Amino acid sequence: MSLLLGLSGGDGVAAAARLLHLPVLMAVQRQLTDSFRQAMRRVASTVNVISICVDGRPLGITATAVSTISMDPPSLLVCINRAASVHAQMEDASHFGVNVLHRDQEEIAQMFADRGQHALRFASGWENDCVNPPRLIGAQAAVRCRRIDSHAFGTHSIFIGLVEDVVVRDDVHPLLYLNGRYLSVGE
Repeated sequence: MSLLLGLSGGDGVAAAARLLHLPVLMAVQRQLTDSFRQAMRRVASTVNVISICVDGRPLGITATAVSTISMDPPSLLVCINRAASVHAQMEDASHFGVNVLHRDQEEIAQMFADRGQHALRFASGWENDCVNPPRLIGAQAAVRCRRIDSHAFGTHSIFIGLVEDVVVRDDVHPLLYLNGRYLSVGE
């Protein structure tokens, strides 16, 4: 077996055993990934638009992977796929906005999820001075954060921000995403 791998001793045998089991391990991993994806489809999440401004240009993406880290200091994390169009710019941005969408803003969620609608994204309904991240008017909540850290993990990067400003809408009716569909509480 050591000839097969060009290794000698116990290390070669162990490496050969791992190599022979690789297709089985890959199949198990695919099954685990598919099962995990199905499990996460059962977790309702608020729908957000993460916004940044780079070189005077507003950018944004729809995201559900947003979470509170702490109340002291007030802080959030957002997870962005490294293949996403805004990922590289997010790494360089000093600030980012988390715009929690209201139930009546499903169209905005779809627009920011569709790369083909890039030119329409900030056409109307935004406070956008490109000094601060764009803020969606009428959002359920809009939180501006100073990006203080990031960590790569798997296919995503985790961006951590300290909250600097918050605007909230009086009525509480967030847009949710569950099992591949947009919903709201009570549906």
